[in-house]
Amino acid sequence: MKLQITTFDYRFSVGSLVDVGKKRNSNQDEVILCPEAGFYAVSDGMRGLLYGGETSKMIQEGLPVFMQLAMSMLLQNATPEHASQLLTNLVCNISDSIYDSGNTPSHTNFGATLSGVWLTNRHAVFVNLGDSRGYILPRYKRKIRQITEDHNIAALLVRQGEIVKEEARFHPSSSVLTRYVGMNPPAQPEVFIREVAPGDKILLCSDGLHGMVDDATLPSILRSSKNPMRVCERLIAQANANGGRDNISTICINVERR
Repeated sequence: MKLQITTFDYRFSVGSLVDVGKKRNSNQDEVILCPEAGFYAVSDGMRGLLYGGETSKMIQEGLPVFMQLAMSMLLQNATPEHASQLLTNLVCNISDSIYDSGNTPSHTNFGATLSGVWLTNRHAVFVNLGDSRGYILPRYKRKIRQITEDHNIAALLVRQGEIVKEEARFHPSSSVLTRYVGMNPPAQPEVFIREVAPGDKILLCSDGLHGMVDDATLPSILRSSKNPMRVCERLIAQANANGGRDNISTICINVERR
């Protein structure tokens, strides 16, 4: 299905899928779909918390309501910079509200990741808290580009030069988040603005995918079909074939000409 909204210069098609994986008995991942606003996101409840799964569900239920208001505000000034500010404020408000639901400075009951993208003008505006990821695969490039930054200790060690990125995937500290939805206020989401063009592909996913399928493998799967739903199925199949250690959520977006 081809989609088109007034605030984005191109048509696009979307596929999304969530899978429990091979090792888990329950699912704590959610996908957030707001096609009327051109906003999409994945959320992964933090395992080990009393209400990790409930947190991702709260985000999945609440974000579309906030996006309706944000979309009405974006229509007044449909620039990626304005979208960036709206997303930052929106995610901060959601995170701080969830913190107030039952977290304290010394104890966390509620927590989840959030990685989303808002298609605006000729740009993709990414927002991120945690270690779910947003990628772009440009039409004429072989390598996929990770746009978001992981908010965990392993990524911090990479930035400090203590380990390399390849080691971070399996490092014990990769499961220790430094930022997340529900963190001690004020929340600190990161926003990234990237120009996109017809033929580009956008991928949002939880660590159940990028922890099982390396970046070098992603381009061939993303280009294996023009149907983004079929691509999601193949990504999840590959993650499960590689072990499926966690819940897997994925959203694939194809940017197309009008």
